[in-house]
Amino acid sequence: MARGVTSPLDLERTPGPSVSYVSNSPAPHPDRRLNVGEVSRRTGLSVETLRYYERAGLMRDPVPRSPAGLRAYRAADVRWVEFLAKLRTTDMPIGMIRRYVELARDGDRTAPERLALLRQHRAAVRAHLDDLTDALSVIDHKITLYTGIGASFMLDTTPLGQVGPQVGIIGLGCMGMSAFYTGAGKDEDQSIRTIRRAVELGCTLIDTAEIYGPYANEELVGRALAGIRDEVVVATKFGMLSHLENGARRYDGRPENVRLAVDGSLRRLGTDRIDLYYQHRPDPSTPIEDTVGALADLIAEGKIGAYGLSEANAEIIRRAHAVHPMAAVQSEYSLWTRDPEEEVLPTLRELGIALVPYSPLGRGFLTGRIRDLSGLDDSDSRRGHPRFRQDQLAANLRIVERVEAVAAEVGATPAQVALAWLLAQGGERRDIVPIPGTRRPGRLEENLKAATVRLSADHLAALDALPRPVGDRYPDMKNLTGTGPVKEDVRTEAR
Repeated sequence: MARGVTSPLDLERTPGPSVSYVSNSPAPHPDRRLNVGEVSRRTGLSVETLRYYERAGLMRDPVPRSPAGLRAYRAADVRWVEFLAKLRTTDMPIGMIRRYVELARDGDRTAPERLALLRQHRAAVRAHLDDLTDALSVIDHKITLYTGIGASFMLDTTPLGQVGPQVGIIGLGCMGMSAFYTGAGKDEDQSIRTIRRAVELGCTLIDTAEIYGPYANEELVGRALAGIRDEVVVATKFGMLSHLENGARRYDGRPENVRLAVDGSLRRLGTDRIDLYYQHRPDPSTPIEDTVGALADLIAEGKIGAYGLSEANAEIIRRAHAVHPMAAVQSEYSLWTRDPEEEVLPTLRELGIALVPYSPLGRGFLTGRIRDLSGLDDSDSRRGHPRFRQDQLAANLRIVERVEAVAAEVGATPAQVALAWLLAQGGERRDIVPIPGTRRPGRLEENLKAATVRLSADHLAALDALPRPVGDRYPDMKNLTGTGPVKEDVRTEAR
């Protein structure tokens, strides 16, 4: 077959051939006739396509036949074929072409209608070209994102506080692989590939918790780390399930519960030690000194390497640290949650404790990919978050728009800018280690490349000046910051 559309069916379903139809050969003499093979070579169209043009009634005038009954194209016929081919490359529908042909057969008096038809089609082509331009921009952007990710890319490392392990400066939050978010639990093979890819790139802080699932996320992480366990820092959490009460969902920091919880996590993770063991929320009914005393015993026994707290206030942090030095505190911190800056972050720096921000991308909002809730499953916990409610979501988009503006200036994605801002808050200390979550290797690489984004003083100032979001972080702040009982609500996110 010659170049171009190879059958009438293909011609009707796809754009025309992507070749130039203007022949380099001189135009045939007006009196010379060309056979179908010669026209095919001149135009780049297949013989079958030329025959189809005729059968479908797309030729303005009937193609003459030679005395032997063969097609004998005139110069005007060849020019018309070339014109048809150009229309097909613009994806003009066959029906519109037929209408144009009918008008052309009626001569000059239909010129205004033909002009209107061509203008109508030109507007459609222009809109399609705009769409293609936008698509190319996305493709080009993704190409730049992945440039440099590979064997030559490796995250820098930093100590996790004064007593914690050495970790990559960005970690990986695994919660969304198994719980609370759209797509959780649907492709565990992909999640495992993401975790293993993270380790390859120096993203060695892998974060999970017994309540994610519950239990399923720890099991997933354990499977993912088979054979590479010693290359990573495994962090998990306890304290939102009571193993003294048949796994009931409630805060439980009692020493007996701590021991039961750690043994379960060790089993599910398939390891003999947990590198960083967090209390998920302070238990208001158990003195923090008792809980940390049990954690100190586990450190002495070698079951855990270090401990931390999550969503603890400055007073509890000081009391816990006085019992045994703490490695890290995990709290929500991002461009739309600045709460730790008031008391918690200064306390951590005074005591030599690292901050591990969870939800550093605002539960996906700061990526700019969430403009409404239509893409979220009905079970997605974000549907219940005040900041994602439709009346407040629109107001909060102003934050994303400013992040997008900075991203455009520095040649990065909004997610990378949000993470680069967090890394900049750590300064030379590198005492802030965000743990963005994702189920996809591509998004992981995008996030990790934030380590290469450099924000100027002006960019940082612009980001610091972002308006505060509308709405609380959680539906019930008392419930989810450790000062009240955990409610039985499967849609409440336990980050």
